[in-house]
Amino acid sequence: MQPQRILVIQTAFLGDVILATPLVRSLKKNYPAVKVDVLTIPSTSSVFQYNPHINQRLVFDKKQKLKKWVSFFQLINALRKNHYDAAVSIQSSLTSALLMRLAKIPCRVGFERQKFLTHPIEEVAGLHTRERYLRLLRPFSNKNFDSQTEMFWSAAEESSVNKIVDPLRQRAQFVIGIAPGSVWPTKRWLEPYFVSLIKNLNQESIAIVLLGGRDETQLCDRIKTLSGNTAVNLAGQLTIPQSAALISRLNLMLTNDSAPLHIANAVATDVIAFFGPTVPEFGFFPFREYDQVLEVNELYCRPCAKHGGRRCPQKHFRCMTEIRPEMAQKAILLQLEPQSSAK
Repeated sequence: MQPQRILVIQTAFLGDVILATPLVRSLKKNYPAVKVDVLTIPSTSSVFQYNPHINQRLVFDKKQKLKKWVSFFQLINALRKNHYDAAVSIQSSLTSALLMRLAKIPCRVGFERQKFLTHPIEEVAGLHTRERYLRLLRPFSNKNFDSQTEMFWSAAEESSVNKIVDPLRQRAQFVIGIAPGSVWPTKRWLEPYFVSLIKNLNQESIAIVLLGGRDETQLCDRIKTLSGNTAVNLAGQLTIPQSAALISRLNLMLTNDSAPLHIANAVATDVIAFFGPTVPEFGFFPFREYDQVLEVNELYCRPCAKHGGRRCPQKHFRCMTEIRPEMAQKAILLQLEPQSSAK
């Protein structure tokens, strides 16, 4: 197969889109002359804003109600005009399947549970999600591609981030990021625990940056206030590329099982991640050598949901309450120790 133009469809959450970056890079590496377009939802499109492997970014807003199907058929017309040879649907959804079929794309690749495929790919358990995504390239190549995720940003965004980080580095030995939020409430480590942890870290030479989306601004404000107003709250203030640029300059990222974990992995910043209702075996764990997962092992009710939930089904929330602040502090100091010795 020698395609001229390929569409990659990934309309899931931010972390899922970041985990698709090795697939996009590998397509371009395997076919240097091919044009690779990506279709995402509006909130994640900027993941590919500066990606050198991308020809065009397309968006589809799944959250629209009355206008959704108008936009759907407008998108089909746009896809037809682009004359794609092939499409790779990463998320197994009926909407993505219909898009490929109605756009008359001749080669349609996706995981086998999806409909209307010409090349269904078997899902293999036990793989990290980024490696599972790379299996979708089997119809194009049998090579073993590099599975490292990646993110890009502009010089202007890097400059704006430096203005934030440089003063922090002048007053502290380390700068770490803390992302206390998640779309799913049960995936969030406890707010009082974050407060207690930051109070303890204030005794060390550590500057703390609080990160998150607009919906997490108030959460981060409360944590900042209750922990002594020493942290810098950037929740809701950064674009996705700016967040990547900033996280790349941190010594460490402390996060729940959510998008900041995947941003940190993509920019080679060490990660400590809380896993409560979810488990690393789902394929979304931090994968770099010195990353750590904090979890309650052998808890009878874990995992209780693939993506977390609104409340603990058992009403005790032990998967998070038993990860104590002192455990997180110990993990952080252990992670920073080699960096301290290197200075």
